[in-house]
Amino acid sequence: MRGKQRGFTLLEVLVALVIFALLSLTAQAVFQGVIRNNAITKEKISRLTELSFAMQQLENDFVQAFPRTVREAMEPGHSVFNAADGLLKSTGDGVTFTRTGWFNPDARLRRSELQKLGWRLQGSTLERLTWRYPDNVPNTAPTSTVMLRSVKQFRLRYYQNGRWLTQWTAGGALPEAVEVTLDLPDYGPVTRRFLLAASGSSR
Repeated sequence: MRGKQRGFTLLEVLVALVIFALLSLTAQAVFQGVIRNNAITKEKISRLTELSFAMQQLENDFVQAFPRTVREAMEPGHSVFNAADGLLKSTGDGVTFTRTGWFNPDARLRRSELQKLGWRLQGSTLERLTWRYPDNVPNTAPTSTVMLRSVKQFRLRYYQNGRWLTQWTAGGALPEAVEVTLDLPDYGPVTRRFLLAASGSSR
């Protein structure tokens, strides 16, 4: 005699479907969480990379600052090192000076290894300005490069003769050091200090 065959009842099928649906929803929630966390991590890494690059460029510029008077100025009072609130139409502090180390292999390019540059805050964007020549004809527009976005404030302080100054008036000389503070909405104030190697030299 054949054994009696028994299948699943409707209730058992419904319970199995409910359990499967709950497991699927849980797996989907976990998967979506992993995707969100991955996107947040990538965004934070990108932000830190951008911040690190901007700070590195600031360091490179200030460390290689050179005490050279610019013969043409886009801002009144510009000389060896010019810095002030609103300089270069900045919404925070602005600064302009000349640096060395602009690589020109075998002098193949028709320019010097000295570079006139500036930093400013435009709205919430930190920009680096560069000019092709240390001395330019009047009204020569600089090249603007975005270095860091989402910046609330860009402030500078200057070290000279044993004290920190909030304003720089000795336009004919370089400060001994510069303190840069970037106020960021996601990290708060970030401060770095840079020594100016050529501050004690003159030309």
